Amino acid sequence: MKLRIIAKYSRDEFTDGECIWEEKQEDMGTVERTTKFSGKILNEFQKDWSQFVERVLAHNPSKEEFLEKLGKKADSLEQIVFGKTLPFWRNPKNIGSIQLLIDPEFSPLPWEILRTQKGFLFQDENYRRGIRIDTIQKENTNKTNSVLLVCNPVKSNLVATVNEECSQLFPILEKKLNLRILKDNNLTRVRFIEEMGSVKYLHYAGHTEKKGIPLGANDFLYTKEIAGHSFSNLDLVFFNSCHSSFDSTEQTGLTTSFLNAGAKEVIGFLFPVETNLAKSIGIKFWDSFLKSKNSHNSLAKIRKSLYNGSAQEIITAISLVHFSTEEQKPKIRKSLAITIVLFVLFFCIVLLREKKEPIKVDNFEVSEPKSFPTKKRIVESGLPKDPLLERISQLKNSEFRKMALQFLKTKHEFLDDTQKKDLLESILSEKSSEEKMYYEFKTRSGF
Repeated sequence: MKLRIIAKYSRDEFTDGECIWEEKQEDMGTVERTTKFSGKILNEFQKDWSQFVERVLAHNPSKEEFLEKLGKKADSLEQIVFGKTLPFWRNPKNIGSIQLLIDPEFSPLPWEILRTQKGFLFQDENYRRGIRIDTIQKENTNKTNSVLLVCNPVKSNLVATVNEECSQLFPILEKKLNLRILKDNNLTRVRFIEEMGSVKYLHYAGHTEKKGIPLGANDFLYTKEIAGHSFSNLDLVFFNSCHSSFDSTEQTGLTTSFLNAGAKEVIGFLFPVETNLAKSIGIKFWDSFLKSKNSHNSLAKIRKSLYNGSAQEIITAISLVHFSTEEQKPKIRKSLAITIVLFVLFFCIVLLREKKEPIKVDNFEVSEPKSFPTKKRIVESGLPKDPLLERISQLKNSEFRKMALQFLKTKHEFLDDTQKKDLLESILSEKSSEEKMYYEFKTRSGF
């Protein structure tokens, strides 16, 4: 089951939010459920959670003490977001996968700590986290079966573990893939972008910041620059560094930037990670992934091992997130279904023809078709125009106008035609600028 957590425009400086999901009820069938929450209160929770993570990493409390405090944090987050509504995964009847599709503004929140019937979301093997991406990149076919290993400690306290991680990854990656390495003086912004444009995999070991990647003494690769490129050649990116998956209302994070650039899967950390744990996770992941070629299973094994460890290891597992773009259903099934339908129709036509009497054509004469003067089609101008379409056509923002019309024509995952029209009418009836209406349309429609 899928739950969407979307950002909504607010008059305050904090973005409010809304959760939307579908529930199956015995009497009414499938029903859409919605809860709204305050962005201001959630922002306070995020600050408190960041301090909690820092304390755990610094003092590594006992597992019992940690789980007790984690439970309180989970209950607090559930109360803020869902209020009196019980999340569907708390229902004993709920079975199957749980998918959270989250707008970037709320991506830094530890949704994985929410309670389930068996424990926490992060302990559920069928749980998946996704993120809404606005852009669709062109497909870049310029890629080889190569991996780019970037070693960039930046800080002196990371030099030893980053060098160890890279030296141990070298034989693992080289055995299966064409390996390219960037480090020290060879790691410049130009070389980094150039190499990323032609490889299949990328592993980054070292230090990153929320706004991007420090390179050398005076250079910096910003997240906006990454999002502006086309890296659809990248099948999987692993940023083994602190805050690599952190997003906010002010800026887009590293992982989201790579997804916007076209990368298929991106792995990173929401919060700081202890350097020795990061080294171990990076090595274990690639050793497992290159054998199975299944990133979800490889990460599941690592998380399972961390969950059985100390408080520091559990908090690291919660911070480790995996984003992937939505996979398209294979077209072969659709083609097969069409072929079967056409075959059945052909069989029926042949069978019907055999049962009918043949038509005699002995005296059948073919005459030349008579020409008639063509009449101009009369267009009825008295038909009432749709006021919603009329309002959309008056929008000055061409992109907003185009997306609104496409939204009405496209089948929506949660909304029927009437609900789509009601949503647009409520947005366009507001006395606000087109920019604000466009922002609210994107956040509320998820389009």
